[in-house]
Amino acid sequence: MDWIAWLSLAGICTLGAMSPGPSLLIVMRNAASGVRQGMAAAVAHGIAIAVYAGLTAFGLAVLITSSPAVFTALQWAGAALLLYLGWKSLRATGSDSGTAEKPRAPVPVHRAALQGFGVAFFNPKVVIFFTALFSQFVTEQQSFTIKLGMAALASAIDAAWYCLVAIAVTAGSRGAWISESVSRRLQQLLGILLVALAARLVLSI
Repeated sequence: MDWIAWLSLAGICTLGAMSPGPSLLIVMRNAASGVRQGMAAAVAHGIAIAVYAGLTAFGLAVLITSSPAVFTALQWAGAALLLYLGWKSLRATGSDSGTAEKPRAPVPVHRAALQGFGVAFFNPKVVIFFTALFSQFVTEQQSFTIKLGMAALASAIDAAWYCLVAIAVTAGSRGAWISESVSRRLQQLLGILLVALAARLVLSI
């Protein structure tokens, strides 16, 4: 992979992590109990992303060698899915998931970590997203290190973003920093990148 591919992957992983959804809500709710709870949820969420990203990268690599035709079909399906996700993001009208609600009692750190891990690990959309995304970057010639690096990059970006969210919430802003208009712009920017990536795949195939 060249540096442009790495930047493309990093950019889409970043905007994917920043897109409002249940993960953002879980991290913010735990962060409302304290910075330790918020950070625990954020790091655990990143670990779950690492698991799925790693399994996806290595699984696709095996699929390339065992069944090239199936992998090519998966690339086309991935391009179609990225195009669909991009279209949905471009039509985003905002989300109210950017508001944190303080829990009635402080959440134990271990429970916050379990919630952060669980909201990613039991979300089937995560598997679909990484299958569609990584199918555009994984090749037969790639080394073990590159595949591991792809998974590590996705995990690090995810954990870093949610750690920033946790810090922002515990600093007293309580989620007011991510307005509906900002949420909508992030979704639309993600949509543009996803559509561009889908177009890149179609042209390369």
